[in-house]
Amino acid sequence: MLIANPITGSLDLSRLAVDLPTCPDWPWISRFPIRVHLRLFAAKIVFVFLVIGSLMWASSRPRYGGTIRVQIQHRVTSLGPMDESEYPADHDRLSSLIFETLTQMDMQGHVRPCLASSWQADTFGRIWQFQLRVANFHSGAGVTASTVVASLKTASPDWKISASNRQTVVIETPVAAPHLPELLSLLRFAIARKMADGSLEGTGPYKLSAWQPGERALFAANEEYWGGRAYPDSIEVQMGLSLREHLLERRLGPDHAAEPGIEQVRTLEQSNQNVLLSRPADLLAVVFLQRDIQREPGNGVGRKPVDARIREAIADALNRSAISNVLLQRKSVPARGLLPQWLTGYEFLLPAETNMETARKLRAEANTTVPVTLAYDFYDPVAKMVAERIAVDAREAGIFVQPFGDPHTTTASARKTLNADAVLLRLPLRSVDATAALSGRVEELELSVESSASILGASRPGDLFEVERKTLEDHRIIPVVHVPQALWLNSNVHNWQQLPNGAWRLEQLWVEGTR
Repeated sequence: MLIANPITGSLDLSRLAVDLPTCPDWPWISRFPIRVHLRLFAAKIVFVFLVIGSLMWASSRPRYGGTIRVQIQHRVTSLGPMDESEYPADHDRLSSLIFETLTQMDMQGHVRPCLASSWQADTFGRIWQFQLRVANFHSGAGVTASTVVASLKTASPDWKISASNRQTVVIETPVAAPHLPELLSLLRFAIARKMADGSLEGTGPYKLSAWQPGERALFAANEEYWGGRAYPDSIEVQMGLSLREHLLERRLGPDHAAEPGIEQVRTLEQSNQNVLLSRPADLLAVVFLQRDIQREPGNGVGRKPVDARIREAIADALNRSAISNVLLQRKSVPARGLLPQWLTGYEFLLPAETNMETARKLRAEANTTVPVTLAYDFYDPVAKMVAERIAVDAREAGIFVQPFGDPHTTTASARKTLNADAVLLRLPLRSVDATAALSGRVEELELSVESSASILGASRPGDLFEVERKTLEDHRIIPVVHVPQALWLNSNVHNWQQLPNGAWRLEQLWVEGTR
């Protein structure tokens, strides 16, 4: 019988035996018991498996070295954690290689230590203490409480932030903040140190080695990173490249990762390419712009806001199921709220049913034929398809929506430069925690201070639901669909982790074929 050692797990060959007699009919073998032959045979089998296993382990164990080559579709022009970007998802992915937050979210949506090793709150949940771990900025300067305080005050000037000693930061919020550690995992709270030349340095696993805004970024491994040196020597990111022909013809042979559009995913899957899809996380939503009509017209100001009845009529006319199932080939889900159902569990309670009869009635009550101009991202084919479908649905209700492509599609830039009534925005899900995710969307949409305060003090899902309900009730924001984020990976890339919201975790990333 073959028995494994219960402590070491190794095979105990001395116990390999069967109680069989010797073989009298075979003189040449009768000199040896059968149990001896079985021991020799088993030893050979075990040896073969050990050799094969060692070879497989040698080919699959992480190794240092090499450059990871990544292609992204959009152009990121700045990397500061608080910088506004037209493509916030890509901005956050690149920026998080350099800058770190006090806390971070894991794959299951649980808050974990990062630059803060531990934290605790007072009885009322208003005063929090964060104990810092020993870490250095890329220049070698140590992370101290005073540096963290200065960085956090820039991100949230309404909080009272101080240092009780060199390694302890105290944060006092205006109201009880039971989910403050989760909120601090958002990139806008990343710890950055301002250099003499005005640039920012971080503590992350990579340093910025070369930078051509909107074109190319090279990140070199931080040899002194507190969490241990990353396996790759560097990560090279090429931006603004068209991936359609590159994906289908060259199959990204020399590249390691790339971001295909949702419209390309089906073709890649049919050709057995390795594609990762996040949960339906990004929100495509129509945002009506609010402007001061008393100001001089020009550059998008001075336009009369769209009538509330027209906004509600457009919301009622939308066929979200057709957009999701037909137009986007079941790669998305209809959106009722700012956050997806899989994250909150309450999105189904928000109204979003198509009601063409009500839409026509509201259109008649408004008694206007003024067209509604809808801007969308000129470089996003999905946004173009959705905007055109919104125009078709609205036309059935007697509303003329005129979509047009524009390269400036953030909320802030739209209010300043776009001569449009509304903009179709693609909003990334900033966190896999509902409180932090809603805070991120409220920040990006530049909603009221009251909404931010309500989220800060939210202690249960019903509080977040109420924030969403009030935000959506005037139809200035019309959710359309939640779409996933896609990532193509080469077969020689290992341990590239993608969170449910599409964020990247590259702590254990390594690539074969390196020395």
